[in-house]
Amino acid sequence: MSIKVDPDMEEYIKNSSTEFRICTTCEGPILLPVRLRPPKPTDLVMTVQGRKLYISAVQAPRIKEIDSSMLPKCILKNRKWF
Repeated sequence: MSIKVDPDMEEYIKNSSTEFRICTTCEGPILLPVRLRPPKPTDLVMTVQGRKLYISAVQAPRIKEIDSSMLPKCILKNRKWF
């Protein structure tokens, strides 16, 4: 399985002080810190810029690219670099 990571998202993950998990919401996949959504044993694990990124087993087969559409809307409003 090959999932691309948008360069802006690579930078975001690199500059964060946490690891992330892509999980399922009613609006689709969302990228959240592992302190909010801890990884599950069934998650796919990727390394992005030296950090682990956990991807829900439900989402992994459907994701082709990790991009800013997976960020919570509140982050997009507060971040000027996106």
